[in-house]
Amino acid sequence: MDFPHISRQVIASTALCGVWALAGCAHFRPPEGHSSSSGGGGGSASSDDNLTAEELAVIEDAEDGDSQVLTRQGRGGYLYTFADELGTRISPGSSEFVVSEGGVEDTGHALRMSGNTSEAGGDVYAGMGFGFTYPEGPYDATGYCGIEFVAKKAPDTSGFLRFKVPDVNTVPGGKHCKECYNDFGVEFEVEEEWVHYVVDFADLKQEYGWGDPQPAMVSVHALWGLQWQVTSRGTPFDVWVDDIKFVPCSQSPNEVE
Repeated sequence: MDFPHISRQVIASTALCGVWALAGCAHFRPPEGHSSSSGGGGGSASSDDNLTAEELAVIEDAEDGDSQVLTRQGRGGYLYTFADELGTRISPGSSEFVVSEGGVEDTGHALRMSGNTSEAGGDVYAGMGFGFTYPEGPYDATGYCGIEFVAKKAPDTSGFLRFKVPDVNTVPGGKHCKECYNDFGVEFEVEEEWVHYVVDFADLKQEYGWGDPQPAMVSVHALWGLQWQVTSRGTPFDVWVDDIKFVPCSQSPNEVE
């Protein structure tokens, strides 16, 4: 099934070949009892100096096994899950996020969420994501033009997702939105094999008919995080995501002004 603004390439078992991305009130959630001494979660300038541009672009690969994104270029937010209060079940739950064994190409770990969405009426949703910084705040991704990641689903589960990029205009913490959480994003269907997704920031759209404000595009200079959200009602889901990276503008077909 094809969707607009998506490039996709199946990943073979022996080599990385190379795809791209409902309403829901998702909240940043660090591990309980975590100290805010990280002061924004960024890696030090000296540690960044020892990394290549390609390494600096890696946001999270789950290989360290913890619940914090890689502390590079001022990043350091935490992984979390979220769900409606209408009967949807999701694992990991509201406690500290735990990465799962079995990453892409037999690497050690990946992000994973599983459960069942409710059949109830109303706004049904479940998802996982992370903030870019800790404490929670805007992150300047100027110089990057998109996001890439790999994803798959377990057999006999729903693969319909919305990839979302909360920013200063869509989260309450940004102090701009009157009708919040209509994050810029794109919908796609994940498959039972690892597939590589790449999306341009310029191609992300808000959902139609709601949200205040409704700017022309996502605010790349003030991103809040990334999320993957299940969009099907009354269905089992088991979604895996790995190797999440920024796409430099030099590699992106579209430029973000």
